[in-house]
Amino acid sequence: MAQAGTMPVLATPSDAISALERDLPKALRNRSLEEAGWRRPDGMTLVVPLQGRQANGTVDEYLLKLGFAYYPEWPPSALFVNPQTLNYDSDKDKCWLPLIDGCPEIAVHAKYQTIGQLICCSLTLEFYAIKHDVKPEHVWIAQKHNFSATINQIDWVLKSPFYKGRQNALPSR
Repeated sequence: MAQAGTMPVLATPSDAISALERDLPKALRNRSLEEAGWRRPDGMTLVVPLQGRQANGTVDEYLLKLGFAYYPEWPPSALFVNPQTLNYDSDKDKCWLPLIDGCPEIAVHAKYQTIGQLICCSLTLEFYAIKHDVKPEHVWIAQKHNFSATINQIDWVLKSPFYKGRQNALPSR
């Protein structure tokens, strides 16, 4: 079980990849990576498109990059990334971050202290890396959770009343 205040411990690459391979079919719900629109740039990275839906019906496209270096004992790392670079540059890419306002379970920070972007949610690795307090019922438990929980929680907030659009407007083309 992940512990608040305890630094995450790297998994062996073979264990992390095996756990990802084990959990991937369930997360895909009988679809292929291509059918789901997901990509695996390498053995321990998964890129998942998500949509935010504003109250006025506007739909915003996002790309969530999950890293599995600490998985399954710890949740995947999670970042919203620029779809062109698959990375996040805090000086240029704030437009690729959703604005979440008032949600007690999840927040998205463009630049948090010295670590850069932070999806503040107990189902992301970075939440534990900053030694955040967490209620016992929200703690990542490897025997109970898999990375689908991370995707589902982030997807939920993007479709909730807490979602207010992008943090910055997209650059004009």
